[in-house]
Amino acid sequence: MTFISKNTQSWTIVQISDTHLMDQEDLKFVQMNPEHSFHGIMRDIQQRYPELDAIVHTGDLAQVPVPATYARYLAFMHRLNIPFYQIPGNHDEVEYFPFHQQQNRVHAIHLGRWIIMLLNSAVKNQIDGRIEPSQLAQLDQLLTEHAGQHVILACHHHPFAMQSYWVDQHKLKNTADLTEVMAKHQNIKAVLFGHVHQDSLNIWNNIPFYSTPSTSVQFKPHSDDFALGQEAPGYRVLHLKDNGEFDTQVHRVENLVGQINNEISGY
Repeated sequence: MTFISKNTQSWTIVQISDTHLMDQEDLKFVQMNPEHSFHGIMRDIQQRYPELDAIVHTGDLAQVPVPATYARYLAFMHRLNIPFYQIPGNHDEVEYFPFHQQQNRVHAIHLGRWIIMLLNSAVKNQIDGRIEPSQLAQLDQLLTEHAGQHVILACHHHPFAMQSYWVDQHKLKNTADLTEVMAKHQNIKAVLFGHVHQDSLNIWNNIPFYSTPSTSVQFKPHSDDFALGQEAPGYRVLHLKDNGEFDTQVHRVENLVGQINNEISGY
């Protein structure tokens, strides 16, 4: 567990996702430089939210998942002087990924009356996701132990269909197991995820499930086949209040992406 302490009744956190960083910072991915767009996103975050409390990366940190990619990301993030956390996506390599704890342990970040619980949904050599029974059991235990606190869950894969046939084949495969645990508890305020490279909202049992835009390329919503969107890269910010209320919005940062390659059939 991690505790972030300060004298406040509100907290500001940012979710970034799907940076798809290469092993060298000058290399391109589908005709764009993911390092350039990632750094542009981070500049915008720092300008808008100079008192930011934490950054959560919801996976696919790397497109080329080698030690050099993760080391460069960590060096950059440490220079920001903002607490940051990350969970792996299907493009990441768990052997090299910078976990805060063991890969199949829930990591809990305490922010006053709030807790962000990070779940690993990545499965080695698979595009779709699954949260292991051991993690779900630990999640159930943590939610019971902290029943008086407000909780946000975060994972990489989307639990519910996006109405895009190609990406919905690669969703979280045991959503029913996750929601079975969630249904036993009354303190979950929201669920965050990445993977789908777009902003979305689904409601289950009065709990909002939010995705966030990628810091790199976007996926076209409601597309049966793989297709890239024209929206700008972005991120999600959440303002958390001690009484359990929160508000959230997505910011997109224009002029970060040049002419992307729309002819690719996958990534």
